[in-house]
Formats: sequence, C-alpha cells, structure tokens
Amino acid sequence: MKDILDFLEVNVNGKTLYTKELVYELENGALEGVYSDQISFSNLKYSKSGFQLDMFIVSNEKIWVMNNGQREALRKDFSGVSLFRFELAKRKSTDSVTGIFRFISASGKDVAAEAIISSINDVRLDKGVLRLKEEQVLYRDQPVQDGRFKPVAFRSDQRFFIEDGKLHYEYDGNSFDVDTASMQRKASSDNFPPFISMER
Repeated sequence: MKDILDFLEVNVNGKTLYTKELVYELENGALEGVYSDQISFSNLKYSKSGFQLDMFIVSNEKIWVMNNGQREALRKDFSGVSLFRFELAKRKSTDSVTGIFRFISASGKDVAAEAIISSINDVRLDKGVLRLKEEQVLYRDQPVQDGRFKPVAFRSDQRFFIEDGKLHYEYDGNSFDVDTASMQRKASSDNFPPFISMER
C-alpha cells in the first residue's frame, strides 16, 4: 500500500482538475445531458492499515428534453457543489486494498448522489497509473421522459495518471437499470463517454 499512498501524496492530494464539457444521451436520445466540472482532491489521511481522501466537485450538469435533435426544454439541473470521500484499507487476508466511496454532503435541493455509497476494489498502481474499480450499492434516480425517474446504478473503471507533467483522472462508467424488487441489474441503453479531468 505504500506505493499507492506515495502516489496520492505526491500527485493527487491538493490538486484541482477540470473536465471539459461533455455531451451524453439518455433514453435512446429522448434526453441529452451536458456536463463539466472542477474536481479538487484533499485531506489525505492515513493510518498503518488504511487511508481516506476527499473529492470535492463543483459541477455543471443539465439534462435536456430533445425534439428532432434539438433541445426543447430543461428536464433537470444537477449543477452544484458536492463532497465525496474515499475510505480504503489493506486486507491482510488477500493483501488487496478495498473500501468504499461515499457521498458526504452537497448544495442544492435535488442531489442525485444523496445517500449513495460505492464499493471500491482492484486498487493497484500499474506502471505509474493508479487504477480502481467502483460499483454503486443499491441505486440512484435518473431522469426519464414525462417528469419521471428510473432506478439506475453505475459501475466504473477509474484511473489517475500523469501526462505531460499534469495529473489526469479518468472515469469510464457504465449505467445499469435496476429491478428494485430483485435488485438484479441489466445493462442500460444510456450512453456515457469517458469523463477525463486534467490539471491545468
């Protein structure tokens, strides 16, 4: 775990990254999302067996109702300020680093990530790239047509890497529709591009 902590302390903690505006489709093109953000990593704390790192996000995210390829009306504005926290520890049974990623607080009345927690596993430093896998527990709300919502959960591969002397953070996520009676998941038709944030 020392190599992971060294990487975080030198390259991630105290850094601010920016995500350029991205466009994604929901509900087979009936809705369109537009997203950009500013991400700050701070408050790295560690013990003999584990560590935590805060992720502070100032986001601008709007979801539009589409009509013949044009934005017709604003369906939802998820813009706001959010605080999340990674809490990870090394397991003696497997020598692996696992843990959780959880929502702490946010501004705004409607917070999509409220009361959301994810499992974190497969954390490893591979040729100077810090990689991890995240899987949301239970589900969150996602807007659909006619003012309704559907339950979804995300699974993602994430990586932190240095390119041209700048820190980059990539979130490559897939959305799953959730059957809330059985808690079974099936791949969603919603299409999200990889989100890449970088240090200026």
